[in-house]
Amino acid sequence: MSITFGTMPHICTGGVTAAVEAYSPAGGLAHGSLDATAYVCPAHVDTARTMWTDQGLMPFTAQAAKPNTTRCGAITDFRDSTVTPA
Repeated sequence: MSITFGTMPHICTGGVTAAVEAYSPAGGLAHGSLDATAYVCPAHVDTARTMWTDQGLMPFTAQAAKPNTTRCGAITDFRDSTVTPA
């Protein structure tokens, strides 16, 4: 499956409180490789988790670092170390 990371399918000005990480299998583990993180407000945590699950990735929700000026819906793609702004 080809996995693509872009912006999340919503427009939101909510404050980011969670980082929903996306892991792909590697080394025999379902959470072997951290591929991306979506930064979201409380209202969009489930949206981000579903987005990663639908792409065959294992989601993990962590508290976002503070202070945080990232906009809800931003995604960091660790495969090529770029940030896709919301």
